[in-house]
Amino acid sequence: MLKKLSDYEQHLLAMAGSGIPLTAEQLLSVRTHIAFFQHERLVHELVMILFALLTVGSFLFLVACPDFAVLILAVLFLGLLVPYIRHYYGLENGVQRLYDLYDRLEQIDRQ
Repeated sequence: MLKKLSDYEQHLLAMAGSGIPLTAEQLLSVRTHIAFFQHERLVHELVMILFALLTVGSFLFLVACPDFAVLILAVLFLGLLVPYIRHYYGLENGVQRLYDLYDRLEQIDRQ
């Protein structure tokens, strides 16, 4: 998904760099793409929150019932949480950059 986001951002940068105003249909298409990326970001945020809660819960359970199996579970959850945070961070920043590009495209349209 980060590759798609990056490719679309490059596409919008090229459109903004051309200085040619977009039609209403093209601006609607950009908004639709941004909405898809927002939805993806929301899904990953919810999954990340779930893994964060499971990670904290497993560490709390480890404190309450020290067992090697619980330690392995806690470490596995932590190992999955770190990539989820990294991926969500990329999605969040990418969507923010798309917002800025959309604003630039609208400014071209107003000139």
